[in-house]
Amino acid sequence: MKLIASVIKSFKENTRDWKVLAMVLAFSPFFILLIKLFYGGAAITYQVGILNFDEGKSSTELVKMLENTTGQDGLELFNLSHISNEDELRVKVKDKTLDIGIIIPNDYSSIISEADAKNMANPADINLYGSMGNTRYTVAAVMVSDVILKQGLNSAKITLPSAISETFVEIKPPLNEFEWYVPGLISLAVLMILFTASASIVRENEKNTLTRLKLSRLGAFNFLSGICIVQAVVAIAALVLSYWTALGLGYSPAGEFGAVLFVGIISSFSMVAISLVVASFLNTVYDVLTVGCFPFFILMFFSGSMFPLPKMNMININGHSLGIPDILPLTHTANAFNQILNYGAGITDILFDIFMISILTVIYFAIGLMLYQKRKLSKA
Repeated sequence: MKLIASVIKSFKENTRDWKVLAMVLAFSPFFILLIKLFYGGAAITYQVGILNFDEGKSSTELVKMLENTTGQDGLELFNLSHISNEDELRVKVKDKTLDIGIIIPNDYSSIISEADAKNMANPADINLYGSMGNTRYTVAAVMVSDVILKQGLNSAKITLPSAISETFVEIKPPLNEFEWYVPGLISLAVLMILFTASASIVRENEKNTLTRLKLSRLGAFNFLSGICIVQAVVAIAALVLSYWTALGLGYSPAGEFGAVLFVGIISSFSMVAISLVVASFLNTVYDVLTVGCFPFFILMFFSGSMFPLPKMNMININGHSLGIPDILPLTHTANAFNQILNYGAGITDILFDIFMISILTVIYFAIGLMLYQKRKLSKA
């Protein structure tokens, strides 16, 4: 009976503070829409600028080969632009209008036409222009170099003794950058629980109702269980909205939404646990929306939700390497979502992530209860 009363109380308080609730529900769908506008155009196409000083046949063939290069989806990989001078090429690469620039020298065709397997002393020299600040340059340079190499080998009638084939571990290769971001963006729906859960806990201190809760003998278990149940419902609503938004924008998941929902629910409990730690240092709901942004951004950026982080291996557990970011439950949430949505994993494939989320939830709850008891309940 006390648990039901706690759930009803927490639910009413969350609906009264509808602005915070609306922010929590709309945050992830909004960012999914935003990333779709930035990165969700056609399939990944690299902007290539060509400055061709050669008027021969081989340079024309090279340009044609680049124009006809396609990805695994059968769509063009390069969007070619012809540049008139080197200064223009440099400026466009620098401001990232172009991902890569190619300068074909005036003796390219003559050298290629004379090439053979026994006479490669003076190879044709093609210069690639790129910016170290453009992450797309590295991939574009590898692909452009491959096309140039193929033309050279064909002209010299050279057959390599080995061949390379690619196998992607994802069930479906993403068509654009937007699809890479979706799992992490959906995990933001769980992260936003930090605000509603913290507000539910801090509100008791702000309204000076902690003494009344102690006298009612509600107990920490019923109090926190009521918050957990309500936050799980909020998490489900946020996940469904985020997932439907992604689907409506053309996203095609490889795995089942049921697995995403299960991970999201247990992850919402971990957010309540972290909220208890955060709430121990805050006094008002205003503090939650201001000072509370600090732990929010730590979780968002250091969990790998927004962008992948390098692995800082410290220990290994049953073949799984763990580093500093792995002390955050959201790290395992984002990883589980990625495994499900991009790799088609099921519940049995992400048991380690589920285990880590559960263990970390218990640890953060223990720390949170200790801090809350010392800093708030003991003074009520």
